[in-house]
Amino acid sequence: MRKLRVTARKTEFIPQTMGIFVLFIIVLAFTVGLVRQELALALAGAAFLLPWTYCLVMTLFLALLHSRRVRRVTIRISPREITAGEFTEAFYTEGETAAPAGKIIQLPGILVRCRLILATADGRYIRYDFNPADPHPHLIEAKKRGAYFSVRDEFAVFDILGFFRFAYRLTASNLTTSKTAKMSPDEVVRLLVSPHPAEETPDVNARAGDTQFTPETSFQRTDNFVDNRPYVPGDDPRRINWKLYSHGSGLFVREAEREPPPHSNVVILIDNEYDPMLFSIAAARRGIDALCENALAVAIACAESGMNVLIGYIGCEQVVGNFTGVSPAKELASALARPAARSLSFDNIFPPVPAGLGILVLALPRVSAETSALDRFLKGKTINQTIDVLLICDNDSTQLTAAETCAAMYNRRAGVKARAFFPNSSHRDTEARR
Repeated sequence: MRKLRVTARKTEFIPQTMGIFVLFIIVLAFTVGLVRQELALALAGAAFLLPWTYCLVMTLFLALLHSRRVRRVTIRISPREITAGEFTEAFYTEGETAAPAGKIIQLPGILVRCRLILATADGRYIRYDFNPADPHPHLIEAKKRGAYFSVRDEFAVFDILGFFRFAYRLTASNLTTSKTAKMSPDEVVRLLVSPHPAEETPDVNARAGDTQFTPETSFQRTDNFVDNRPYVPGDDPRRINWKLYSHGSGLFVREAEREPPPHSNVVILIDNEYDPMLFSIAAARRGIDALCENALAVAIACAESGMNVLIGYIGCEQVVGNFTGVSPAKELASALARPAARSLSFDNIFPPVPAGLGILVLALPRVSAETSALDRFLKGKTINQTIDVLLICDNDSTQLTAAETCAAMYNRRAGVKARAFFPNSSHRDTEARR
């Protein structure tokens, strides 16, 4: 886990709305009491003035007392990569060691708190406040998928009545504007929240060269004669039952054995553009989540069947992956945490895809297919490339019409196979092919 060191960059003294309102009451009470010579109003003003003054003076005093401490503060988040719905922990330290409980001075009615605000590129936020003197773990729940960067960290002193708040603005030093351009995306992102795989894996056919791949995650083998049939030219030699052949029974192929897919590379592209005419930003974020969840389910199935899986999305410079091994789910999920909802724009482009890869694109439906990055990507494909396009949408008549229209337009292009898919609805795998 890379430690994110924070340093004081800005100091803010913020009179709260309640503090301004109480000050107005104090001035009004003293003014009316003086003009009308009413002692009750003057006493009422004094009654408000005493706690108001205490909060102001003690907030400033405690903030000044902690001013040197803030220079040594470090806040880090661990683990940095989690799955949606899980918890990560915020660690408050001073220098290189954790600050022991009770070391931070607080006064009656005046509190010290730390605040972290994280955000994604498409406007999702996580805000967490905690007492740095509290010895219990500071657990942050990340309910939604996304790559969260640091908006700001604060070390704040404020009163319980809500009159005043004195905050030291903290910013991770390795996320400053001058250094961000030189850093990799992994260093900029502070919390990576991966999606869960969809419960139902869409049926897809990714092509690479002249070979078709259908993900299979289980293999059945048998030596029983009743599960075999005579070999005919064109059968896969890998399915020949050589044990029967060694007994002089001739060539037979196993009926019950599913044909394992050949070793291949498949790239899954997330079209994280959305049409503002169909989706609000909140609905678009949920839609991109659905794309990533379904992409993860497909990617895991492909990887488990022996394929090398690469991930790409609008906004990344290149496809990433080559994920192989016993448990590729973590790496695949981390890549799919990053796509953020983007509105339709001519500036949006897909990363370049190397030749010889099967390509699957998951997209949201849109009113017009001709203004999208996906349309421009399909126009630039090579003659031998075959691209599957899966339009994922809710069981909504407007989205259904848009998805079928887009699929029909994409299917006019040679080598493109587009269809609509409705996860968790009564409409399953609706085809819109020509």
